Amino acid sequence: MFVWLRYYRVWKNKFRLHQNPPVSITLALVILSATVVFSAVCDNSGNHDDNKSYHGNGNMEKSLAKVEILTDRSPRAVDRRFLSLALGPKLIQHGTLLSLLRSERFQTLAAGLAPAFLRLGGTAEDFLIFEPTEEDITKLASGPELDICALSKNDSTKWEGLGFEANVTEKKVFKNFTMSEVEWDHLNSFTRCVGYDFIFGLNVLLRNGSLWDPSNAQLLLNYTAARGFKVNWELGNEPNHLQKISNRTVNATTLGLDFRQLRSLLSSSPAFKNSILAGPDTTRPKNKTLRFLQRFLQIAAGVLDAVTWHQYYIDGSTAVLDNFTDPTLLDMLHGQITAINRVVNMTAPGLPVWLGETSSAWGGGAPELSDSFVAGFMWLDKLGLAAQLSLDVVMRQSLFEANYALISKDLDPLPDYWLSLLYKQLVGSRVLKVKVTDGSEVKVSNSSEQQRTTGEMDRKSARIRVYAHCTNPNSPQQYQNGSVTLYVLNLHQDHRAAVRLGGNLAFKKVHKYLLTPHGMEGLTSRHVELNGRKLDMVDDRTLPELGPQKLPSNTTLLMPPLTFGFFVIPDAQAAACM
Repeated sequence: MFVWLRYYRVWKNKFRLHQNPPVSITLALVILSATVVFSAVCDNSGNHDDNKSYHGNGNMEKSLAKVEILTDRSPRAVDRRFLSLALGPKLIQHGTLLSLLRSERFQTLAAGLAPAFLRLGGTAEDFLIFEPTEEDITKLASGPELDICALSKNDSTKWEGLGFEANVTEKKVFKNFTMSEVEWDHLNSFTRCVGYDFIFGLNVLLRNGSLWDPSNAQLLLNYTAARGFKVNWELGNEPNHLQKISNRTVNATTLGLDFRQLRSLLSSSPAFKNSILAGPDTTRPKNKTLRFLQRFLQIAAGVLDAVTWHQYYIDGSTAVLDNFTDPTLLDMLHGQITAINRVVNMTAPGLPVWLGETSSAWGGGAPELSDSFVAGFMWLDKLGLAAQLSLDVVMRQSLFEANYALISKDLDPLPDYWLSLLYKQLVGSRVLKVKVTDGSEVKVSNSSEQQRTTGEMDRKSARIRVYAHCTNPNSPQQYQNGSVTLYVLNLHQDHRAAVRLGGNLAFKKVHKYLLTPHGMEGLTSRHVELNGRKLDMVDDRTLPELGPQKLPSNTTLLMPPLTFGFFVIPDAQAAACM
């Protein structure tokens, strides 16, 4: 039975992915624009045994949509750490954190995604207590400085895996556990050596009556200051959801007062005067959550540096393959961001808004889906939409551990890792406005007003999604200022898309970075190809070079069904990107 199910899943994914329709294109010029052409095609391919169909050509009917990239100015720029990451405190609880952080392979993978925030937080943070091995903090802090990256290069110890199953969600029974200065030193040394900025979530359930008890936090602050560590802070995880986890509640007004008390502690120490304080890390924005956020901000807005909230699309225990490419489901995020922004603009105008924890599916992710190629559609669309709708940081849950991790329990990079690495290398901070007209299949990526003109499609039917930024000026590929990066998703199961640059971009050369699944599993593959080449680490110290396929000018850019990728115009000479 198991074998039959396995081959049924392989056959199903092959049927949906491995199509080989022929392509031929007629195109129109559009001033300062890219023209996206796509159409329905019949499956004339029969059976296929590989992924050659992702890179082939053929005939197809076409439906024209014009994508105008406004390159004269950038409406906004995101934080340079826009794509950020998270780890869970459960790694401390189970005693596996130190060996993970000491792993040279893990350090190499983590450094590839810098610069970024690394958040250590989640449900378990509200059960974590700092317990140093000695009472004399000054004596403890005077010990030798830990250089974890240098240590890993001289350490012959190999990663032997977790002491628990990373992809199995445990019964939701939470008990207090402790963290010593040893784990704290490792966390701070790790973030420093891989180029991350550290954010730590303090335990909000340590309370003295109705108010937060800051004594354990003060102990950690004292040690941190004595060690000279640079740390940013949160207080509590999903406070509007605490009763379901701990059978305790903290109302919004009280939480606001707790944050004011924490800010007072930080301001009293020269070491933390410039530390970021972010919160409240509420759950997805239903009406009750929005009211909680509003009441909290009325008290705490003046002490915050960023407003944080959490978002997942679906329940990991019930998710199915089609959820991950469902445009209506993906578009839920637009309404959620709009609702959060509306509350923040009313009560705390000007405060940056962060997605403080996010992934595809709650409950640890969906087995065999959240860690596979298909999860990239949710992840890349989320990055594009968040940047367009004025979010400054998006923290991916998680870098390691559970079904939605970027790195497997065996320390192998999963498809969303490679997608994130490409994003980091190619996509810059400055967001460009993209206007879509004369089509019914392409998503509008506008500024926050999301204005549409005649001929633009309904967002909910969008299966071709286009976003644009200035290219990362510090990319390893060494693109010059003025370059533009597009990232495109084709959510069609049986439609190909073709992108043609128009106007004065028509004769510019393009660098193509097309991501496709590797192997017979299709969309559920845990391996990915870049322009037809499987991506793997060179060795524990070396990531592969992510080189483009260089296309001649005036070339149609093909997007096969159910794929996504990046297109860089090195000589765009965009004024907004100079």
